[in-house]
Amino acid sequence: MMHSSCTRMEIKRVSVVFVFLMVLTTVQCELLMPKYSTKTSYDLSFNKSNILKRELSWQQLATEFSPELQTCNPVGLYVVYRHGSRYPSEKDIKKFNLFLERARNESINPEFEYLQNDTDLEIPVNLHHKLSESGKLEMNHIAKRMKKRFADLFQDQLLTNYAFQSSNLSRTIDSTISFIQGFVDDETNCSSALTEDELLVTCQKSSSSMRETVVVPLHNKTSDYLLRFFDAYEDCLKEQVDSDEDDELTRTDQMREDAKFVEGKEVAGMQLRLSQKLSVPGAREKFNISREEAIDIAKMCGYQLALFNHSGWCNLLSDEDLRIFEYKQDLKHYWKRGYGHRVNYLVGCNLVRDIASYFGQLTTGLADTPKGVFKFAHAETIVPLECLMGLYKDKRPLTATSYQDNHSRLFRTSWMTPFAANIAFVLFNCSSEADDTNALTKYKLQVFMNEVPVDLPFCRSGPCDLVEFSTHIREVTGECNFNNTCCFENCGGARCMPFQFNEWTIFCISVAAVAFVAWMLILMIELRYSGAKYTVIKNH
Repeated sequence: MMHSSCTRMEIKRVSVVFVFLMVLTTVQCELLMPKYSTKTSYDLSFNKSNILKRELSWQQLATEFSPELQTCNPVGLYVVYRHGSRYPSEKDIKKFNLFLERARNESINPEFEYLQNDTDLEIPVNLHHKLSESGKLEMNHIAKRMKKRFADLFQDQLLTNYAFQSSNLSRTIDSTISFIQGFVDDETNCSSALTEDELLVTCQKSSSSMRETVVVPLHNKTSDYLLRFFDAYEDCLKEQVDSDEDDELTRTDQMREDAKFVEGKEVAGMQLRLSQKLSVPGAREKFNISREEAIDIAKMCGYQLALFNHSGWCNLLSDEDLRIFEYKQDLKHYWKRGYGHRVNYLVGCNLVRDIASYFGQLTTGLADTPKGVFKFAHAETIVPLECLMGLYKDKRPLTATSYQDNHSRLFRTSWMTPFAANIAFVLFNCSSEADDTNALTKYKLQVFMNEVPVDLPFCRSGPCDLVEFSTHIREVTGECNFNNTCCFENCGGARCMPFQFNEWTIFCISVAAVAFVAWMLILMIELRYSGAKYTVIKNH
């Protein structure tokens, strides 16, 4: 009897362990599944567990992730959004269409002959960079979920209680309009008008004659130090760049790591696999494809999934091909906008200071402080902001030769900054009703990355104390004065990379220090000798 009971218990334990391992393996596989870097649609960037968290209220999330917030109340939020899914750049569309034309005119594997007949694969050039219908829906649905999650902050429905700002490009402007339309209720229709420096969105309920207009400021990209600082401080960040915004940076001090990676064995293997797949079986001549075209096919796969939720290009690619493409793109963003160089993200200091300033207004009870601030920008805005918060930082730099060592890396743009990526800073008041003090210690800050709560690495535990957050902002941004390291208008070719220690600089400093100490010792000996000599002469 005892033996039977023990056996059943052992079976239960084994079953529990087995289920746990299965769940763990599933989660790990989901996290390691390749995506499409910054060309990933918002919904595709989520694993199954996180996509369900988007529907939870902040109270439900607090119960699960941050129990200390259960007795608190949200008092305001500041959110930075990337625009929704967009069409490719003009340059990319022309490259895609050109490759498609070549595939139509050459003999290819019958398995992929649909590429020659599928007219949906060809994108009109005049749609370049425009927000797609799927992108509009992404922004609309995000607004509805946010309003539902923080219902206490959005009870009055008045748009004038909130502040909006967009960069001055059609995809962000249209994202703002779609967001506002999702922000208001379904019975309200919104129209928009555009001036040189403002977007005017007017909303009216179908059952009312009253209208409400919200003014969204726009800035020229060369003077938008808040949302397009990567353009405003262009000369501080790069020495040579083509006029097309999709062209990669070329730094004179190093060959870009992503360019090195394209020349390496991994992309060569991807190129060979695609050539073999597209070639007619048994044919002596293989379908010729370059390394750049191999990368472009993966990029087009991501774009079309984001635009239409299906893509004929994806059938050509294995999981390993997509992992290679994703790593190549991550290298680009790591060195261009991320942790590769400190100046990449330090130029975003005005944005984090604006966030801190907003929370300062909330805590001091400044009149007319909006309940929510919503900024609409770009992947190049989101990545530096994440870096300033210390998120997704790996122990070692990503390099062209470390692909095999980085399958489990933290810096993965597919989930950091997909289309419609967002980072929300929500301030909570955690004082009791009996506590009427105005101390900053009663405020806590919770950050949501793509609608899922995350912990900031510089905070001691869970949600940040506002004092902790403000201290970090001051430490990481310093004076936020690029007149000293670069300049606001023209660097005159000056190199703006921050000083970095390496083995050579440490050696030079060490030699200089030893030389200085030796000189001081010699000087002291000379002074002592001179003093002794003077005493002898005086005594005589």
